[in-house]
Amino acid sequence: MNVQLENLPNCLTTLRVEVPADKVSQAREAIVREYAQHAKLPGFRPGKAPRSVVETKFKKEIADELQSRLLSNSCREAIVENKLRVLHISNVEDVEFAPDQTLRFTATVVTAPQFELPEYKGIKIEVPAAEVTDKDIDEGIERLRDQAAEFVDVTDRTLAMDDFAVVTYTGTIDGKPAEEVVPAAKVLTANTDFWIKLTPDTFLPGFSEKILGAAVGETREFDLTVPAGFAVADLAGKTLHYTVTLNAIKSKIVPALDDAFAATMAPGKTVAELRELIRGEITRQKSVEQQNEKRGKIMKQLLEKVECELPEGMVQNEARRVLADVIRENQSRGVPDELIRENHQQLTTSANETARERLKGTFVLLRIAEAEKITVTREEFNRHLAMMAMRYQMPLEKLQKELEKREALDSVNEEILTGKVLDFLLANASVETTTPAA
Repeated sequence: MNVQLENLPNCLTTLRVEVPADKVSQAREAIVREYAQHAKLPGFRPGKAPRSVVETKFKKEIADELQSRLLSNSCREAIVENKLRVLHISNVEDVEFAPDQTLRFTATVVTAPQFELPEYKGIKIEVPAAEVTDKDIDEGIERLRDQAAEFVDVTDRTLAMDDFAVVTYTGTIDGKPAEEVVPAAKVLTANTDFWIKLTPDTFLPGFSEKILGAAVGETREFDLTVPAGFAVADLAGKTLHYTVTLNAIKSKIVPALDDAFAATMAPGKTVAELRELIRGEITRQKSVEQQNEKRGKIMKQLLEKVECELPEGMVQNEARRVLADVIRENQSRGVPDELIRENHQQLTTSANETARERLKGTFVLLRIAEAEKITVTREEFNRHLAMMAMRYQMPLEKLQKELEKREALDSVNEEILTGKVLDFLLANASVETTTPAA
């Protein structure tokens, strides 16, 4: 078999393949024998029909099967013979049987990027020590107290700083609802029974001062000019007219730090024992954060040493996934859709950069796996699937079928493999921990 290669940009390679006539003849002969053995024709027992009758009856089917089998097998052989790291076959074209039955065709394949692996053992990294201080524990205790806080109505005074004001408001610009002028200003336009903690910069700079000292049931009208540098850039310099009614004043009451409070957080525990529970949880969290930081710094060093082209189709697909994740995250945080659309180009550019870094990192890790003969065992794969099923709260069999339907099993295997390579790199890294300055 004769194969001519041509490397193209974006990790594409064309294979111009010529399959000799004798190989075509052998493949055709095998297919005809298969049809003759299993064909059911009127007047003949299975396998007893004359060859000429079989060839006439199944002429098109034999030709289609011959072409399909030769293209598939020849592509595979050409890839193996030329030691190509093929990700997938993009297309096959210019298929032609010459008069002498020689088969010629051109296949375009997408290959893994070509690059020299940098030194990946003994990478030097520096990370902060995962130490838990009394301050960390105090902050953990305060978070629990904050979560257990109650809000009580204040009826004996007017609104003060650090109170929670429950308000109904409308905001307009030049007599129009604010969102009609600036679509991203939806949350600033109108709301009913909206909670605001009074601080100088809450909601809009100056808003709290305008309602300070109000009594429950009181309505106030005022203007606010949005300063430069505000989160919604299109609002900068515009003046909003507000009508605000104070529906209620709420005061936040944090529970006392005593054994009774500790028992509500962890039944039967004292404050001292609760502190030790928090120490253990923070220790676990910091350990996870430290391990992630180590991996991140190892990958950063590796990627800085590798320059290569990437398959553009894969980059675009990954960028779409990244962008979709970013949009979902922003929506879950309450970011208005108008603001997301306003920043769509910036988000798209960022997603494209992230996609390129992810893909390059994956290719580097897979090459290291190849060099170190790191593989995923069936036991590891099944264990990972079982953990996924628990995380998504669905039966294991249903998860497997869903992954098969989406053709995602290879991606799961790749995720496990790259994780093992990162563990290998971390085990072989030179790690120095530093103690943060007081």
